Amino acid sequence: MTLNPLICSVFGPLGEPMFQLPYTTAQWSDTINESGSLQIGIQYSQNTLKIPKGLYDALKMWGAIIAVHRTDPTSGDEEVKHAGPLIDYDYDAIQRKLSLTCGGGWSLMTIRLALSHDLDPTWTDGTLLIDEDHGAGAWTMLLNGTYSDISRKLVNEAMKWGALPITLPELQENGNHQLQLNGFDLTPVSDRLADITALADGPEIRFDPRITESGYLTFDLRVMSEIIDHQWLEGGTPGAWDSSVPGQRVRLVKVTGKGENMANQVYVAGGKSGDKTIICRKSSDPSPVLLQVADKTRTTVTDLNILRSAAVSDIAYGSHPDETMSIEVGEEYHVMPGDIADLRVDDDFMGEKLLHLKITDVSGDSSKDLLTVQARSRG
Repeated sequence: MTLNPLICSVFGPLGEPMFQLPYTTAQWSDTINESGSLQIGIQYSQNTLKIPKGLYDALKMWGAIIAVHRTDPTSGDEEVKHAGPLIDYDYDAIQRKLSLTCGGGWSLMTIRLALSHDLDPTWTDGTLLIDEDHGAGAWTMLLNGTYSDISRKLVNEAMKWGALPITLPELQENGNHQLQLNGFDLTPVSDRLADITALADGPEIRFDPRITESGYLTFDLRVMSEIIDHQWLEGGTPGAWDSSVPGQRVRLVKVTGKGENMANQVYVAGGKSGDKTIICRKSSDPSPVLLQVADKTRTTVTDLNILRSAAVSDIAYGSHPDETMSIEVGEEYHVMPGDIADLRVDDDFMGEKLLHLKITDVSGDSSKDLLTVQARSRG
């Protein structure tokens, strides 16, 4: 399949279009509930396309957003493969080589703290005292609703401190979840969003880049129990992938299994109050042997129900080995993290079977028209 050229574009900190950037290499990677990354290589030479002189003045870290995108030959839509703020660069003046490292939309939440904006106009340096006689006031935020609503409110509060190129979903206003945030923990919004996704019934969260009709770049905040843009299922349309059919441009590359993080009995320790510590336990079938694990990452949690939810999540992840399938697929499949696919294989190690997969990572490279996909079993 012939693909349209991959274009590298530079946008301002609020998504305003700036200029196209000639490049030598481009690699990108996206992961569920994480930022992903984009690597751009630029080799200055007499034979390459003309690269603007003085990029140093235009490419300010966190002040420039770089996107790689191409026009879909079938639909005509502009498909952004990856976009994110510039967070690192490395310039070799002798070799005349510039390397740029960008994050993703999620990265914008790593530079904002989960703080109520009400603290800004009333801010005073000093000692913070919160007890029975002194309320927390704006230092706490109580967010209610669906997980989408809570995530939206959290990101919206972060944007009150300063505009960001993020488009928020509509409020659903029909959920009964509740999240209390203590601002004095000084925790990045990205960590709070990760906490939400880590709950037993937590959602998947993505910041999907999109170029608008006016040429601006924005990140659409998406929060759903499962974000599935495409699916290739046995018996469905367009049907399952089959690695034995050359025309499908799908092949199994690698299978990796790790058992070091397996657990079927989890003890989760929460926050302390004086000489008291909140703790809970969750167990599953101890087959083939009892595997006990302690989760000590929830020391700021003081709500027993939230702690129990964390334990349920730990058991759900620990009850099975950490098994990853690496697959190469043609870029024409437009695979996104969160998609689902059935893959038919006939392999020396795997045998002959139909794999039911959930796509977790997607990586691409400007030098080839194949995507590298990481997936785990759905069942």
